Amino acid sequence: MSPRPAPESALFPGPPRFVLFYAGFWWRVLAFVLDWLVLGVADRMVAAIFAPPRFVTGHDGPVMNAAYVASAPALGWAPGIHVQGGGAYFAASTLLGLAYFVLLESSAWQGTIGKRVCRLRVTDLSGNRITPSRALLRYFAKYLSALTLGIGFLMAGWTHRKQALHDLMVGTLVMRLREADSLIFAPPGYPESFGEQGQTLNRSQAGGGTGSGW
Repeated sequence: MSPRPAPESALFPGPPRFVLFYAGFWWRVLAFVLDWLVLGVADRMVAAIFAPPRFVTGHDGPVMNAAYVASAPALGWAPGIHVQGGGAYFAASTLLGLAYFVLLESSAWQGTIGKRVCRLRVTDLSGNRITPSRALLRYFAKYLSALTLGIGFLMAGWTHRKQALHDLMVGTLVMRLREADSLIFAPPGYPESFGEQGQTLNRSQAGGGTGSGW
């Protein structure tokens, strides 16, 4: 008599596993677009508070809506145009962006809303959650990536660990979390470092579960 096959629960015990891979360039682009939309909505709320709709004063009298001028720095700095509340708006808008990235990327989420939707995590080189100070350095390092005419951001498409210039500067990685399928196998605890095989996590480590947002 041939032996009966083992039940599936015996072959694959425990909750589904998750694997962390280096996030691809286009996943990072998608997360950026989502964050841009989120911050755009939040920025309009800030503008409504600090630069409510009203006309501003120029050489020839009322010129244009203050909220529009405040959202366009080139116009806001134009000679002869005075935007009431514009300085407060610029300060609040700048702090909003800084707080959004620094606080969320150093939080238990390990990423912004856009990154969380795309299952991305910002980690240090060992895969750990980054500190607020490192998240702050990463935020300002993005300006250097921008000063390279965007090449610093494009580097995430060809560097070995998919790191942009600002990631290389401050020692961070952007990882993507996905549920392992039957074609991916990695014994528990292997590999110790991130690589093509990824790192396995159980559902609790991944922050998974229904309604987790991943």
